[in-house]
Amino acid sequence: MNPIPILFFILLVIITLQANQSHAGSVTNDNDLINKACDHALYKEFCKASLLSAPGSKQANLSGLDIIELKLALSNASNINQFINGLLKNTSNDPFVRQCLEDCSENYQDAIDQLNNSLAALGSERYNDVNTWVSAAMTDADSCEDGFKEKPGHVSPLTSRNTMFSHLCSNVLAITNVLAGIEPHDAIPPLMRKWTPDEYRDIGIKT
Repeated sequence: MNPIPILFFILLVIITLQANQSHAGSVTNDNDLINKACDHALYKEFCKASLLSAPGSKQANLSGLDIIELKLALSNASNINQFINGLLKNTSNDPFVRQCLEDCSENYQDAIDQLNNSLAALGSERYNDVNTWVSAAMTDADSCEDGFKEKPGHVSPLTSRNTMFSHLCSNVLAITNVLAGIEPHDAIPPLMRKWTPDEYRDIGIKT
């Protein structure tokens, strides 16, 4: 029997196995980085799922993952604002509901601006500024939701959307803190509480 075809076949098998192992290792490393990015997130599984579903996440570094999550939050805010505008076109004549929706639209327009500011800050590694703007955007969503609670008997039509947006923003804060090297117990107090109007005015945000 000619040994050359046999040797060729063995080499082909070895090369194929090495390629498969390399690919498997790459996937493992990609997932490891996403796990690291989401390790201190309050909503870990949601953080991982959102990143894994996003194009480019498996090739991204830690900063890239933060950008991806931030863009997901930004896209979500835009979609919610469009949904609110649709409700305003079809809403009842209830003046309270209309006012709440108009306030929510303004809140989300502010949130979109704040997340765009966050993207710029992230690009220049100004992590404190990222946290400031993203926290402000989360407060906008809270304000939108709270507006419907001011009059008994009214239920917000945006609860699930506000919650998802807040969770995306929370994920951004968690990943940003990993980038900045901030320990979770140091980060949570200033990031999870609501800011006072004076604190917002100090950084140039109107309330």
